[in-house]
Amino acid sequence: MNKFLLFLTTIAFSIASWTVQSSELTYKFKSPSFSGNGQSSHYLTIENIEKTRKDAIEAKKKADAKALEDEIKATAFAKFKANLEARFYTALAKQITDNVFGSDGNQQDSGTFTGTNGETVVWTTPSGTGNVVVTITESDGTVTTFTMPKEDNS
Repeated sequence: MNKFLLFLTTIAFSIASWTVQSSELTYKFKSPSFSGNGQSSHYLTIENIEKTRKDAIEAKKKADAKALEDEIKATAFAKFKANLEARFYTALAKQITDNVFGSDGNQQDSGTFTGTNGETVVWTTPSGTGNVVVTITESDGTVTTFTMPKEDNS
């Protein structure tokens, strides 16, 4: 046992005689928001992620609204209504054409048509020009004018 005690004592003195070396403990933040290292790129990355998410949400809203609008337009009633309106406007265009270009007794130099939605179609044949001017004023105030030759002057 004395040998064992002597051995332990020798080890204890050996350990105690070693010089202890240590360094100062420092803590560094890993987050760029606190440390400042790479802070601008960190903020830019966060902003890009937020913008991408907002853009995706906005695009989804627009796509959903368009899908709903397309679904409404695809109903049988909506198709029927659109077809009927197209036929009415085709008939109106034919009547205007017949009035402007009809035979001498049936010609009209001017006329007006007002639609159910407030749009107005006015046609005139200004004297001396040889043209027909058709002006369409939509209910929102948008004006479209067509000028066509009435007679072939070639």
